[in-house]
Amino acid sequence: MVLEQKKKSFEKLLKRNISTIIYRKIKDPRIGFVTITRIGLSNDLHSAKVYVSVLGTKEEQEKSMKGLYSATNFIKTELVSELKNCRFIPAISFCYDHELEKVHQVMIKIENLSRENKDR
Repeated sequence: MVLEQKKKSFEKLLKRNISTIIYRKIKDPRIGFVTITRIGLSNDLHSAKVYVSVLGTKEEQEKSMKGLYSATNFIKTELVSELKNCRFIPAISFCYDHELEKVHQVMIKIENLSRENKDR
C-alpha cells in the first residue's frame, strides 16, 4: 500500500516536471498544444510511459509526437538536474493517449441518442 502511494506521488512529480520542461524549455516548433494526461510507471520505477493528448489535425498531432520523440533525451537530462534528490530517473517514452478520443466518441453517441429520444 505504501509502495503504491509512493509510486503515485512519483508519477505526479514526473508529470508536473515533464509538463514544465515541455512548456518552458523546449523550443521545437513541431510541438503544438500537448497535454500530459497520465504517467504509467513500471513496477520497478525504471521506465515511464508518458501519455499525451495533442490538439490539432492528424498532421499536427504527428508533428508534435515526432518533436516529443526528438526531445526525449533533453527532457531526461532536465529531469536529472531538477530531481537531484531522486536516486534515478526512469527511462521515458511518449505515447499518444487515445482515451480522450474514445470519450469524445461516446459523448457524441450519447448526444445523438438524446436527440433521437427527443424527436420521438
